[in-house]
Amino acid sequence: MSFDGMFIHYLCQEIAPKLVDGRIDKIHQPEKDELTLSIKGRGGTHTLFISVDSSIPYFTLTTQKKENPQQPPMFCMLLRKHLLGSRILAFKQIGYERIIEIDIEGRNDFGEIETKKLFLEIMGKHSNLILTREDDTIIDSIKRISLDMSRIRTILPGGRYWIIPNHKISPESTSDVFIESLRSQLPNQKLVKGLYSAVEGFSPFFANILISQTACTADIPLHTVPDEQLKTIWQILQPLLQLSAPSGYLVSDPSKGPASVYFVDTHLDYQVLTVYETLGEALEQFYGKTNRTLKMHQRLTDIRKTIQIKYDRSASKLIKLHEERNEADHAEKYKIMGELLYANLYQLSKGMNKATLQNYYDDADTDLEIPLDVRLDPNENAQHYFKRYTKLKTAQKLLDTQISETEEMMHYLENVLTHMETVESQADIAELLAELAEQGFIRKKYSKRPSKSQKPEIKTYRSSDGFEILVGKNNYQNDYLTLKVASNKDLWFHTKIIPGSHVIIRTKGVEVPEQTLIEAATIAAYYSKAKQSSNVPVDYTLVKHVTKPNGAKPGMVIYTHNRTLYVTPDVKMIESLKSI
Repeated sequence: MSFDGMFIHYLCQEIAPKLVDGRIDKIHQPEKDELTLSIKGRGGTHTLFISVDSSIPYFTLTTQKKENPQQPPMFCMLLRKHLLGSRILAFKQIGYERIIEIDIEGRNDFGEIETKKLFLEIMGKHSNLILTREDDTIIDSIKRISLDMSRIRTILPGGRYWIIPNHKISPESTSDVFIESLRSQLPNQKLVKGLYSAVEGFSPFFANILISQTACTADIPLHTVPDEQLKTIWQILQPLLQLSAPSGYLVSDPSKGPASVYFVDTHLDYQVLTVYETLGEALEQFYGKTNRTLKMHQRLTDIRKTIQIKYDRSASKLIKLHEERNEADHAEKYKIMGELLYANLYQLSKGMNKATLQNYYDDADTDLEIPLDVRLDPNENAQHYFKRYTKLKTAQKLLDTQISETEEMMHYLENVLTHMETVESQADIAELLAELAEQGFIRKKYSKRPSKSQKPEIKTYRSSDGFEILVGKNNYQNDYLTLKVASNKDLWFHTKIIPGSHVIIRTKGVEVPEQTLIEAATIAAYYSKAKQSSNVPVDYTLVKHVTKPNGAKPGMVIYTHNRTLYVTPDVKMIESLKSI
């Protein structure tokens, strides 16, 4: 997807008529880099969604509602002060740049009519939203840019807003200017780069679309392209500048989801093409889930790092514990060394660094070389080995306990990391953070515990045979599903020795067909760490054979009387099941 100047040109044409003359009724800032403006205009109320996230900067009219923070951020409060109740005078693109200017008329604190401007810059990691006065004096921005951050242009309150000149030609230029501009590029420049470097609004994506309809290739050196071919590209461009209310073309990959959206058919390779009546509808489909998923995973990034560090430390600790346990297994040799020294005290003296003695504990009756501390006399050396033996024997039971606890901790942390990849809603995140706070991994102030009356949002599928299949997407949901929701006659599924979700088939006391068993096992494999694997082992048993040991961590259970199915996660099959 390329949210370039050409795309923005037509998106503005689609949006502007609905917003101009409308009044700003509500302003929210769901995330630090997102803004929603509710505007009462022609045809009703419209919600303008703006994202200046460096990963997916875009804007569109939306019908989706996002959860807003209880305490509005400072920038949101500032916009409410300056813009609420104001009228939108203009919604326009500056040239073919990725910059939108929204002119807004309202009254200041003295009741005087005043015009302000809201500049939206869609420029990757440099994307920003800037509020200025009519004379371009900056009031504030959603991202402040200091001199330390950029020596070229600062964005700070009181400063002057200006746009860095790009020295590109307009796509509406004549063919002669178009060709001349391309010829002025570096001689060895590739054709595709020459196009988007010379023409305003062009991106590599759009340049490739134009080139794909000619006899040229994208990587051909620009100086080898005849003027006739360059004029052909210009001619292909002209009708694309005259489109009226273009449709939205959404290209998808069946296995990975939406891949790109544009205002024309890309003429490039694609697997599935869906055409929407408007660009906004296509954008909703393209960005809706992508943006929501990205935000949820960004919110968990720091927590994920914390959990990963604890997991890695536990793994290192486990290696050391096993090394110590291995040494404890050989504690008997230190007892033998002590007894041999006692039996031969008469032939030893202080200052010796080793003693080679006959080992009468060995059937082969061989000699054993025993290291000695030159600072100790023979009796003290013998006592040293007896103490070491006693210490290791005592440590054996303690090490066994520590190894078991560390392995349990690693299994739990691995489960948490797996569940972080399957969050689908803010409620999932809240439950996950509450669990981690209760376990002492994060501070409680960073989590909000769901109320006891608030039931978890259990994901539910309907099997091809009509059975309900329930899925727990985190440890909190797993415990709730297995221990409180499921009945003893229901079937319980979980990947074998692999972190993942608890899955339940509601049997209602009847025999479950094999196809439903396979579907439930496939879902269990999909919601596990083995999501990308094949032939995943999935155990299943009756819920009555699943128990939770006292003191076990969230999501941890033991089970018996199980059978095993081997399945390969199949996204298409899971999506074909009706989610209810």
